[in-house]
Amino acid sequence: MRTFFIQHIDAVITTVLGLWITVYSWRKRERLRASPKKLARALPVLAPLVVVFGLLRFVLDSQPAYVWQRAFTSDQRASAEFPCATTTEAATDSAQGVSIRRLTVNCNVPQRDINLRLSYNEIPREGAGLTIEQRLDGLRAFFSQQGFTITSCVPDGHGDVPGYRIVIEKDHGKTRCLTRVAITPNAIYRAVATSTSGFHDDPVIARFVDSFSLQ
Repeated sequence: MRTFFIQHIDAVITTVLGLWITVYSWRKRERLRASPKKLARALPVLAPLVVVFGLLRFVLDSQPAYVWQRAFTSDQRASAEFPCATTTEAATDSAQGVSIRRLTVNCNVPQRDINLRLSYNEIPREGAGLTIEQRLDGLRAFFSQQGFTITSCVPDGHGDVPGYRIVIEKDHGKTRCLTRVAITPNAIYRAVATSTSGFHDDPVIARFVDSFSLQ
């Protein structure tokens, strides 16, 4: 219930205000009809319109106009569905003393405090001989450097390619990342959905993360 109010706070305020004005104008209808002010006389009619406007806000806020399209990493191996236009960016991460260049397809979801990312990085020569568990330890170290705590990490393979579904949080759960990872001999692929309180269970996150695939 709290999540619902956070997501629809504007619509809630408008609807409650409209209901209050409607009740007030009904109780004072005789005095309002006799008022010399046009706005006061129109209040009994305008108040229900405010309620209708608030209810329309609920509908519009609950059903954003997403256009889902599949986007691919630059090597065309991994992909995921995004609900909005994407941008591409490059960054350099550092974990256990190794610098890793990461290429990311990025999207900020409209009307939601949610960020979606599809990324991959080639495994540097220093990590060529590492086991899957050692590479997973590198991811854990990176998350820790960013201030996150791992709350869940379960196997989530892609055919013969090992993978994991990881949930990380920080600030006592105010920020959460749901991540799917695929680890190949030459690269690591990720689909990451980051959300703030009130949006952790938004359906757009499940659709994006579940759409992650590796060819």
